[in-house]
Amino acid sequence: MADTYTGFAVLIAVFVAAIFVRAIKIIMSSSWYKKSFAQSHRIWIDVTKRVFDPVKRKLFDDLAKHLKILNSDVVEIGIGPGANFDYYPHGASLIAVDPNPHMEELLKSNLEKVGDSVHLKKFVAASAEDMSCTGQVGVEDNSVAAVVCTKLLCCLTEDQIKKTLQEVKRVLMPGGRFYFLEHVAGHPWTVKYLLQHFVSKSLLWPSLYDGCHCDRKTLPYIEQGGFKMVQSKKVWANCSPSMYSECKDTFSVWHTKILLYFVDFILVGFAEKEQ
Repeated sequence: MADTYTGFAVLIAVFVAAIFVRAIKIIMSSSWYKKSFAQSHRIWIDVTKRVFDPVKRKLFDDLAKHLKILNSDVVEIGIGPGANFDYYPHGASLIAVDPNPHMEELLKSNLEKVGDSVHLKKFVAASAEDMSCTGQVGVEDNSVAAVVCTKLLCCLTEDQIKKTLQEVKRVLMPGGRFYFLEHVAGHPWTVKYLLQHFVSKSLLWPSLYDGCHCDRKTLPYIEQGGFKMVQSKKVWANCSPSMYSECKDTFSVWHTKILLYFVDFILVGFAEKEQ
C-alpha cells in the first residue's frame, strides 16, 4: 500500500511539474510578457551600465580596430533596447536582430539619443538561430564584418546555441569576428555555483528573466563552433557600491544587487571566421 501511495505521489508531482513548465512557456511566448520584459529590461540596463562598462569598452575598442580592416556592417543579435549604442565606433552601420518585436520602438528611441553616431540599417525581428528570415529581408551569407552578442546565449538551449553559432558563421565575411560578452557559471562547487544551478534547473530564474540560465558554461560551445581561432577571458564584473549612487529607486537597487550576485562572472572575447 505504501508503494502505491508513493507511486501516486510521484505521478502527481510529475504532472504538476509538467503543467508548471507548460504554463511558463505559454506565458513567456505571449505578447504581454514580451512587452513587459522589454520595459523592465531597459531599467536593468540603466542600473547596471557601470558594472559592464569597463569590459564592454575593451571589447568594442577591438571591434573598432577590426572595422578598419573589414569595412562592412555589424550585426548585433539579441540587441534589446540598444544598450551597446554608446560603445560602437562613430559611423558604424548596424543591423539589429531581436526576436522580441516590442524592442524595436525602444531601440529607435535610444538611437535618437546617440544621433548619427550609429546608423541603424534595419531591424530584423527574428531569432539568432535563423537570421535568413525566409520570405522576408534577413541577413545574407558572408555579408557582415562582425556579429556582436552580449548576454544572449544564456537564454538559449544547447541546441539553440549551436544553431546560433552556425548562423553567426554563415553571415560573417571571411575573416569576420564574433564578439561575445556572456555571464557564466561561477567556480565549481562553491555556494554561488550550487545556487546558480538550483535557480536555473528549478526554472525559477528562466521564468523570471526571459529564459536566462545563470549556470551556463558557454565557452566550450564557442570553441567547438568551427571558428579559426577563439580569444577569451573570464573576469569578475565591477559591482562596487558607487554604481548605485545615481539610482533613487531602492527596490531597483536591491533587485539589481540580487541579480548581480548570480551573474557577475563574465566571459568576454571574440572568435574569428576562417578566411
